[in-house]
Amino acid sequence: MKKFLSVIALIMVLSLSVACFASCDVINSLFGGPDSGDQGGEDDANKVTVSWYQGSKLLREDKVEKGSKLEAWTPESEGKTFTGWYAEASLTQPFDFEAAVEADVDIFAAFKSDEYVEDTNAYYLCGTGAGDMGKSGWNQADETSLAMTKQDVEGANVYTITIKMHAGDRFQILHGGTWDGQVGIGYMAGAEYCDGVNDYDKVEYTTADKKVAQVKNEAGEVVFTGSDEYNKGFEVWNIILAPGMDGIYEFTYTTYPASPAYNQITYKLVEKIDGLAKTHDMHFIGTFNNWSEEYEEGELALTESEDKSSWVGFITITEDHYADWTADENGELYAAMKIYNVVDDLYYGITSDNILLKAGTYAVKYTVESNKVEVEECDYYVVGTLLDADGNPVNYAVKDGVSPKLVASEDGSYSVEFEAYDASGNAAYSWMVDQGKTDPNGVAAIISIKVVYGASLGIKDWYSAEGGDNWYLSAGTYVVTLADGAVTVAAK
Repeated sequence: MKKFLSVIALIMVLSLSVACFASCDVINSLFGGPDSGDQGGEDDANKVTVSWYQGSKLLREDKVEKGSKLEAWTPESEGKTFTGWYAEASLTQPFDFEAAVEADVDIFAAFKSDEYVEDTNAYYLCGTGAGDMGKSGWNQADETSLAMTKQDVEGANVYTITIKMHAGDRFQILHGGTWDGQVGIGYMAGAEYCDGVNDYDKVEYTTADKKVAQVKNEAGEVVFTGSDEYNKGFEVWNIILAPGMDGIYEFTYTTYPASPAYNQITYKLVEKIDGLAKTHDMHFIGTFNNWSEEYEEGELALTESEDKSSWVGFITITEDHYADWTADENGELYAAMKIYNVVDDLYYGITSDNILLKAGTYAVKYTVESNKVEVEECDYYVVGTLLDADGNPVNYAVKDGVSPKLVASEDGSYSVEFEAYDASGNAAYSWMVDQGKTDPNGVAAIISIKVVYGASLGIKDWYSAEGGDNWYLSAGTYVVTLADGAVTVAAK
């Protein structure tokens, strides 16, 4: 009897429980309880999704309060060592864990392989400057004077070099005599995007624009800068020494052939040295400005070369600049010009005479060491991946006997017949093959060209294919034409 009553009691308890749960479901459905379709409600609106990735593989996903800070954690991957969290899949910018998260965010894990692979490459610096980088002059085939030394470090590939640098000196690290595999400021420890002026287009950008980069020392001072050059990746921007940071520096390049994305450049200041005294500030002076020695910033100014060995500028002369006292024996009038150095208050011409010019645009170069002024009238030339008579690269520069000159026609256009020869076998131009460049018909390119308005002393204006790119050509004879500001290239 007791057993029977116990069973009846258990059935009643279970029935009451079911009824309670049923009534709770009804209440929750009416008033938005925890099991209703409104679950989360306002709470979800205050949360963001954090997705943690290794490449394209999702490692985990978290919901966190909007405005909160994230905590880093260490994932594992067999045969690899975790090296940090990054804000981009390219693993170029470390994720800022000090910043509050206000929206959904993706974070990417960086790993390097634990497998040691010996690096057999020879690395060297390529660049320019007033210090030791002047030995390079951007010669990407020069692997001797600025070669890095591989250190005897067991289980690691470590290369070092010590050089003297002055403000504005710049370089990249190359190997193999080509631009393939070049590395720049993006591989430096501590490199980050920042506010600043792009060294190439002279435009001021914010950090968000990702057009300017910097590396700071422990004191928070900017030691190196870099800038976006022709929309190239952050990893290959030039490493440029900042103003006031002149010194002797040791650079260390550690490479991981099995995981090249984790190669890294570090530096050490060996000795602080004095900056170079400013000895030149060159401007045009003559009948076009009534020989005035007063200049607004940038007015009639020449530009100092990166290695500080010369100054180059362009000037356009019109007949309004002619002076009566310049008349020659035939009564021909000219404009008179010299170069004026604001620093030492001296004038420079060809010998000690004025430079007499007819109407036109001229490139002018002053060389510091020789104290010599050169003048060339500007014209239109084909430049590109050209070779001189000795087979040496003449890379997008005007050179006599190498760069074909376009000839003016009565209709105002300019043209020249051009023979495209095979330059792809030259190590300096292997990038065309590596990048799969083809001519307009899809045939493998062996040469690339543009048209410039300028002279061998400097470049003034570029005229390119659509989108500003080069013209890529296969073997053959072509007619290059410049008309109405546009270049056309037609096979003959």
